[in-house]
Amino acid sequence: MKSDFLWGAATSNVQSEGAYLEDGKGLNVYDTLVVTPEPGIAPMFCDTSVATDHYHHWKEDIDLMAEMGFKAYRFSIVWSRINPLGDDEPNEKGLAFYEQMIDYLNEKGIEPVVSLVHFDMPDHLMRKYNGFLNKQVIEFFDRHVEVIVRRMKGKVRYWLTYNEINYCIGMPDLVAGVIKPQDMTEAELISQLNTNVLIAHSRALETIKRIDSEAKVGGMIGTAPSFPLNCTSQDMLAAKFKNQMQNYLMFDVMTTGEFPPYFANYMKQRNITVDYSEEEQAVVRSASRKIDFLAFSYYQSAVCADKPEIKDTVEKQDALIREKRGPRNPNLKANAWGWQIDPEGLRFLLNDFYDRYKKPLFIVENGIGRDEELVDGKVYDDERISYHAAHIANLKKAVEEDGVDLMGYLAWSPFDFLSSHKEIRKRYGFVYVNRAFDDLLDLKRYRKKSFYWYQKVIRTNGEDLANDIDY
Repeated sequence: MKSDFLWGAATSNVQSEGAYLEDGKGLNVYDTLVVTPEPGIAPMFCDTSVATDHYHHWKEDIDLMAEMGFKAYRFSIVWSRINPLGDDEPNEKGLAFYEQMIDYLNEKGIEPVVSLVHFDMPDHLMRKYNGFLNKQVIEFFDRHVEVIVRRMKGKVRYWLTYNEINYCIGMPDLVAGVIKPQDMTEAELISQLNTNVLIAHSRALETIKRIDSEAKVGGMIGTAPSFPLNCTSQDMLAAKFKNQMQNYLMFDVMTTGEFPPYFANYMKQRNITVDYSEEEQAVVRSASRKIDFLAFSYYQSAVCADKPEIKDTVEKQDALIREKRGPRNPNLKANAWGWQIDPEGLRFLLNDFYDRYKKPLFIVENGIGRDEELVDGKVYDDERISYHAAHIANLKKAVEEDGVDLMGYLAWSPFDFLSSHKEIRKRYGFVYVNRAFDDLLDLKRYRKKSFYWYQKVIRTNGEDLANDIDY
């Protein structure tokens, strides 16, 4: 791996901070999210009032990252901590909090990688405007971005405009602050909301570049590459469509500035015309010429099968999009929540994206959720070590054998916090945070076995992946 490879980890601050009404912060869409349990073991949902209290432990948490040897740390600036309502004036205490954190990261030699919206749209913008389905909210977001970038100019080199932007369709409330209007079809929502969030990304990129020409800006998606379940043309075509709409669409537009033919045809077949002005199209084209890298999360792959009982192409495509969890890959194991583990899928995805886009890539989330207990101050998380070791081995092959340009690897996550489903039972961190579902306990931080393993991985620049830690 190159000497400046960005080893580190990533956090969602809205899932970790707590202090949800402290120092002027307002409620956001994650705070008010009504969770639908995902398949798996019995959930332990929490509210966000404390989470794992990163707001009051941030310096200690960063010290632990520095001890692991992090080169980079991705986190998010919570929108509703900067603009409590979203359409109001900036909150100075919120800006000061993140500036202090960024200064401390730089002091520790850890590169800040900052996400500008990550499940944290002010709840007011959803209730009053219906989030990014309303063009006025794009204006509010652009104003929010400008305030942050002007404040942090010269202190942050790497920006991510929008976390997992492609999931705005599957989770519109959490990702885009949108509740589907009753008079809008699902296809109309897919078409207009995808258009609007791409405009929001492009506006943010243009604003960052205007304020700080030295900044590096990337778009970010969540990925789960779909492979055909069977070696048939029908399953291959089904998987191709699924990948186009879920894994390619955002990056295709971000890098070309144009709707790809498959998306234009998707709308044409359904007689949909989106609200997309010439001025907005020009912004999207301009941003596509300035994007520096493409970032993504990767946890699992998926398989896709044709639906031969559906003869109409439009109906079949709609069913494929609507399918939340399709058939299972019989060749893969899964964690307790049914997320299938596919390290080689990461190598495939890196090659697929680099062949398609010829842009530097950045893995900004990768990890495994586990149900864990603290025993005598220790957590033996060998399953986590195995997961990360296998994925790192495959990204190394993508770089060293396949020629992929990869900027860094940010594991999910440095310390425990609530999952996107507000689940404390599903832990991802290298550091255990001592709280239970119904008891905050002391919130003390404990180094897991994987903490020392990842420390060694970073120290050896990914060369030593052996699980031989004396813990």
